[in-house]
Amino acid sequence: MKLNELPTCLALFLSLSMPAAAGAARGKALFEEHCSACHTIGGGDSVGPDLKGVTDRRKAGWLARIITGPDGLTAESDPEQLALVKKWGLEMPNLGISPENAGEIIEYLAAGSRPSVAAAGAGRGPGSGRPAAPALKTPDLKPAGSAANGRKLFFGAGKLAGGGPACAGCHSLSPGNLAAGGSYAASLAKVFDKLGANGIKAVLTGFPFPVKAAAFKGRPVTEGEIADLAAFLEETAKAAPEAGSGPGSAALAGLLGAVCAFLLIALVWNGRKTKGVKDEILSRQARTH
Repeated sequence: MKLNELPTCLALFLSLSMPAAAGAARGKALFEEHCSACHTIGGGDSVGPDLKGVTDRRKAGWLARIITGPDGLTAESDPEQLALVKKWGLEMPNLGISPENAGEIIEYLAAGSRPSVAAAGAGRGPGSGRPAAPALKTPDLKPAGSAANGRKLFFGAGKLAGGGPACAGCHSLSPGNLAAGGSYAASLAKVFDKLGANGIKAVLTGFPFPVKAAAFKGRPVTEGEIADLAAFLEETAKAAPEAGSGPGSAALAGLLGAVCAFLLIALVWNGRKTKGVKDEILSRQARTH
């Protein structure tokens, strides 16, 4: 290559690489806004799976669909989506992300899966004689808060500093949502077992679910309050019965039994009323004449 051709080749290279780089940069901002509350890239599983290398494991078209419309995949009984819902215990919320923005997030995920220049220059990996550094995973910290304070915050006996609503307005602490608390959203009886302290912190910091995000808009939950709620939910998970067992289930079975007995008595009584003793006497008299 002639020396005077170098600037032209460099300009061509930059023109081809800049759109992808710009898309990945926008994807990074979108990921941090919409996805980082539940996912990491190389930091380990959280509320959802670690997305390191996800573009190698999943097709781009499928990734675009789960980012833009996860509920649609569930409605179609997509096997990969159903497996994820079963494993993680919840469906990823539909955040209203456009196809264009989904593409930018996928570009960022793909870029995050490639080895960095710094890592290559550090002399680690194959051929370097030194093992590659393992991906750092954030340890699941034990809640340092007060379970007693967390109980008050959960049921509204204590007020959140930011003015947000109490958890019990939408959630209960029973597997069947039969105990005290709301039934609008999922039971939190065993949520600590699924998410751990870090996952609960991610949900209460990033608010990945649209309804929750609207309820807490401009009303952040403090670090101390998150620790207290996590401690309370850990305590609750240890004491909560499995779904379909315990006093809540027994109460429901007893209530259903009482309703059935009442209906049976009503039917028998109604039959007696329609054909009473007087009706039988009058009928016999009519036959003798």
